[in-house]
Amino acid sequence: MDSKFVKAYCTQTGEYFALEVKKIGSKWKVVNFTQLPESDAKITASEVEQSSFETNGNLLPCPDCGNRKVGGCSCARGKGGCSRGMKYRFNCIYCDKLKIDYSVPAASENGLKEGTKITLSQGQEVVIRFADNKPLTDIFVGVGWDPLSIGNNMDVMDVDSAVVISDKHGDNDLICFYRKEHWSGCARLYADNLTGRDRDTASFNTGDDENIEVDLKRVPADKDRLYFIVNIYHCRSRSQTLSSVKNFYIRLCDRASKTTLIEYKVNDSQINGSDTGIVIGVAKRKGSDWTFKAIGKSFNVSDLSELAEKCNGLD
Repeated sequence: MDSKFVKAYCTQTGEYFALEVKKIGSKWKVVNFTQLPESDAKITASEVEQSSFETNGNLLPCPDCGNRKVGGCSCARGKGGCSRGMKYRFNCIYCDKLKIDYSVPAASENGLKEGTKITLSQGQEVVIRFADNKPLTDIFVGVGWDPLSIGNNMDVMDVDSAVVISDKHGDNDLICFYRKEHWSGCARLYADNLTGRDRDTASFNTGDDENIEVDLKRVPADKDRLYFIVNIYHCRSRSQTLSSVKNFYIRLCDRASKTTLIEYKVNDSQINGSDTGIVIGVAKRKGSDWTFKAIGKSFNVSDLSELAEKCNGLD
């Protein structure tokens, strides 16, 4: 089971912590606990929500009362001589001054304004809006990659981008090179880059490999997720994998100005070279807001439709 992360903060010192959690039985349990730099805390959101968390057996319980509930006992308070510069101690995890933070950080908290951008790392999430809280619903999405080498019997590598418009049950609408516009008008894919060598979006001159226009206002009420995915076309017959592609990225822009506001560059080391497709990120409706989360997870699939099926649960 892949790890997820929960953000917590100390109400006494103001410090933030990342709790690594894994699904054990029917519950998510904490398996590691590290301090979170303030710069990361500003753009990090908890990935799992449940009524309470306990630590797994790999972490020692509170040495005084045996408690395993995060933020669940008062006897741990002050044991480490709390201060902003204190050395990390595991018993902080049980102190009742530690609180789980389920809020989604707004882009404005990181100074996102027109003409500036926020760069995400894998797993990080931000609200899609301007720093002055002006709604940002008309989005221009750029996706890019660089092919390294092509198979001996092939002179092209066709990497295709797509949008999966979905709900929490995995009911998907796929917008891709053979169906370029959603019936609602919420997403439209532009020119299909067939070689991977030259950027094929000349009508916009963006430097991206492929572009997608998204209107979040038009997303149907029964859909609340837009996954952005890429896959190698005819990967099986051409024996091509992600080992021959690098530098995947996605950027979200204000459609009017094409100014990049949110960017995520996939770390090549996080990609399995034998895989053939990647779920780069997801825009998700949360109440009246839309957020964007960097995912960067690769899969071994035959085509975009199969990759779309892998999206459910990745948010």
